[in-house]
Amino acid sequence: MPGLPALRIALRTGAFAVLAGLGGCMGMDSGGGGGLAAGLTASMASPGANLDRPTALSMINQYRSTTGAGSLTEDSALDSQAQALAAAYAKSGKAPALPPGASGLRASAGYTTFAETFSGWRNSPADAAVLSDGKARRAGLAAVYDAGSDYGVYWILVLGG
Repeated sequence: MPGLPALRIALRTGAFAVLAGLGGCMGMDSGGGGGLAAGLTASMASPGANLDRPTALSMINQYRSTTGAGSLTEDSALDSQAQALAAAYAKSGKAPALPPGASGLRASAGYTTFAETFSGWRNSPADAAVLSDGKARRAGLAAVYDAGSDYGVYWILVLGG
């Protein structure tokens, strides 16, 4: 059985966790996004859905800051490349290979929101390593919806030095 000082620390830590959890609930939006920005929880599973790239990149950069990696800047050429790769991925069902000149690539399918996609990447050791690559300085991001495909929504993140 832990001693009294250890028990006090455990109780304080537990109380802090409960308060932090309640604080997160207070900011919850009616869409169930847990207080996340609408651009992160917007569904891409419809024709014409638009990805909020700046907000998504901000989430990636917040993660990178926790790993010691510098911020990425949005790159329109990499956005175009990501868009083309995501469209090809949706049509073929085959994840693309790292394009020439890119320093990293992440591909996912089936997630409807960027928050879900990012959570999958962050929780996969291989994906997290690419997200936190300190050599990357630029990023392009795309989501493509294809109703006739196996997974519906296809995501591509292309990183450049």
